[in-house]
Amino acid sequence: MRGADATLPSPPRPRLLPVDLGWRSAVVAARTVAAGLAALAIAYWLDLQDPQWAILTVFLVTQQTAGAVAAKSLFRIIGTLAGALFGLAALALYAEAAVPFIGLMVLWLGGCIYGSMRVRNFASYGFLLAGYSALLVGFEGIADPTGAWTIAVDRSTEIIVGILCAMAASSLVAPVYAGEALRGALAATFTGLAGYAAATLRPDTGAEAFASLRRRMIGDVVTFDALRSYTLFEAPEVRPDDAALRRVGRDFLGVLAVARSLFVRLDDFRRTGVGPVLDRVAPVLAEVADGLGRIAADRTAASDPRRVRHALLGLRKSLGDACGELEALAGTASTDTLANGLLVLRRTGDMLHGLSMVMVADAATFRAGVHAPRARPHTYLPALDRTEAVLQGVRAGAALLVVALFWFATAWSAGFAAISGLAVMLFIFVNQDDPRRVGWPYLGVVAGAVVAAYLMTAFVLPRLEGYGELAICLAIVLFPAALAMAVPKYTVLGAGFAAFFASEIGTGNVFTPAPELFVNNGLGLLGGMAACIAAATVLLPVDPRGTRRRAWRAIVSALPAAARGERPEREVAAAIFAVLAGLLPRLDLGRPGEEDILRGALGAASMALELGRLRRQATEPRLPPEARAALATGLDRLAATFEALAEPGADRPARLAEAVAAARTLHEALLAITLVPGSPEAAMVVRTIASLRFVADRFDSDRAFLLRTFDH
Repeated sequence: MRGADATLPSPPRPRLLPVDLGWRSAVVAARTVAAGLAALAIAYWLDLQDPQWAILTVFLVTQQTAGAVAAKSLFRIIGTLAGALFGLAALALYAEAAVPFIGLMVLWLGGCIYGSMRVRNFASYGFLLAGYSALLVGFEGIADPTGAWTIAVDRSTEIIVGILCAMAASSLVAPVYAGEALRGALAATFTGLAGYAAATLRPDTGAEAFASLRRRMIGDVVTFDALRSYTLFEAPEVRPDDAALRRVGRDFLGVLAVARSLFVRLDDFRRTGVGPVLDRVAPVLAEVADGLGRIAADRTAASDPRRVRHALLGLRKSLGDACGELEALAGTASTDTLANGLLVLRRTGDMLHGLSMVMVADAATFRAGVHAPRARPHTYLPALDRTEAVLQGVRAGAALLVVALFWFATAWSAGFAAISGLAVMLFIFVNQDDPRRVGWPYLGVVAGAVVAAYLMTAFVLPRLEGYGELAICLAIVLFPAALAMAVPKYTVLGAGFAAFFASEIGTGNVFTPAPELFVNNGLGLLGGMAACIAAATVLLPVDPRGTRRRAWRAIVSALPAAARGERPEREVAAAIFAVLAGLLPRLDLGRPGEEDILRGALGAASMALELGRLRRQATEPRLPPEARAALATGLDRLAATFEALAEPGADRPARLAEAVAAARTLHEALLAITLVPGSPEAAMVVRTIASLRFVADRFDSDRAFLLRTFDH
């Protein structure tokens, strides 16, 4: 593994503590706590009804970059105002009619949950806040309809105060800007992919190390896409190039797709390749691997895109020369062996092309005064989560209906707290495959926050005099939570503890201890959360396999268009990548079958490229007429089998067997053609067999994906 170790990044050292105690994390944590205390002080000064909402908002909107805070804050403001207005409207219509009021709130919440799943990043957060704010204003105001307007204004003002304080802190104290983070993420992901590509070509890279690196690169690609979305709110210099940056994400996935299939193909080629073919291919692959390794090791590579593109162009030229030499052997060496070697070289060239396109976008996007050319709009496949979004919306509405009816029927004094807990928990595990996995830990953290708040309320607050002493006590408790937020794994839990501790300690303008009321409301809050988890588990549970089935069908359904030449093959691959991008954040590669989905989706994108090449070659005049006829017929058969494979209830093993038979028949027809040594016709036949061999490989290596056996 010596060659692989030279390109694979070293694993991170284990930490003694689960939080990052570095100076930057400490500064960010202190900044967050200071912003929260400032927001609370301003809310006191404005004499707002529930000033704790100002401090908890700070912890809920705090992000790692200033742009992310701005993005989340903007959508929180929009969602809060929209929800508050809807809550007021619902009260104006049905303040005296409980049943239609509850029905209206159920419909609104269900619609907000649906909307949150149909968009991404902080736009989704805005929908969630619209649902939550409507519940707060509506259900809190129904007990006092005449004071509903004051509730709405105060709640909105408190949240906006918290948002402004969080934005000011993130912009003035040790700011990290999304534009800078995006540049860094692009550079790091590019060099990481260069190292990944080099590892792909090295003969001593083990399959386990290769798979581990691929998983890490997938995470980097997901992070890059999230950062790209923040630039809309912070970095005007890259805002016009959002389309180009989206294309960079697809190019990243394209490199991953090509590298994965190439790694599998190289193993077979090294075992079966013989004679002049292997002798010519091996040196150029070593040259390319060394060149990519140098790029990966160069920390300044991304800062000089022209130099990197020139180096990649030189490597592609070496590959082109080697391809020409192999094609010149057509008719004198084994056609299958030549096709295998040619396929390896061409796929390596595709990998270099993807890296080059990233550098093209980087050069155009991040250089002053120059913008990348507009990407041609693509008609992507339909969104995959429509069915699940409907189910999530219906489930949220049904859960609210049950709790609200119970509250109204029993006149439960903690009913509003239960509604709040239910709504918060709904938003925590929306878009999660297994709500229990995130729900129960979050419930535990909130329970800890409630207990800590009770202890402070009972034993500390009565002894405090003035805001200064209160601020010190709050800082002591909130600083560790803010530190935990610096670790992605604990961000939600840290924010949850801080937010609920701040909201439960009773930091009103007048301290009025009421232990029985505190306990009752705390139990209502936790009970609402527990009821939400139970509802998610029992009531219309979302089957994650359904999402994956729809993704699988969308991916397989895209292949016939490439086989028939109805859409450019790169456009088909981009559509597949769009499907995969929506699924990536939900894949757990440690779970059985998830790796098959990732490998199969990447393989399908690569297959689309080769199917498109084959369709173009079917009209190539240099290809012998009998080869063109066989190729056109074979591609039509493959397109028909892919369509049949994607149909609900299809006999997938039989359909896949038909595809294998079609590829085998076409392969035999091409091998039967008499080749004139060194002729252009012979070279074209070898190229066609190379592409066909790649497609046939996918039927074997991605069999689990194509048969969708990961459902079981």
